[in-house]
Amino acid sequence: MRTKVDIRFAVDITRAQVFEALAAIEMLPTWSMYQDARVASRDENGRPRRVYVTADVLGSSDLQVLEYEWTVHRAAWRVVDSSRGIGGGGWFDVVEERQTKIWYHAELHSRLPLPGLVMKRTVQRWHETVVQNFVEFSEAYSHQEPQDDYQAL
Repeated sequence: MRTKVDIRFAVDITRAQVFEALAAIEMLPTWSMYQDARVASRDENGRPRRVYVTADVLGSSDLQVLEYEWTVHRAAWRVVDSSRGIGGGGWFDVVEERQTKIWYHAELHSRLPLPGLVMKRTVQRWHETVVQNFVEFSEAYSHQEPQDDYQAL
């Protein structure tokens, strides 16, 4: 079963602040479906590259390894290993205009046979909650000063 979600929304913070909130991997459990998140490695700019997470997938735990890629306007991840055979990934595309606009995209691939319509509705609601939680988290998240590498992006 494969599901895909696309949600567009805006936040009242800068692009640099959005990237800072996204890079705070240890805080993922406060706003996402992950129960635990730990950075295994970082890129040359100090941003998370490989991350170990415990995901709540339809009521059961899945140990996953995520790989992140950071570009000027995007923080993307993909599942490279999963204890339950779950695949997928996603991204946050961030553009700063008069307001910071974000396009959240996520895909979930599962070998488990699940009822299609029920699964799609559940996943859609799940991701809508993730987006709402991220908006609240990112707008409340604060550092004394933004990281220079995120401003340069």
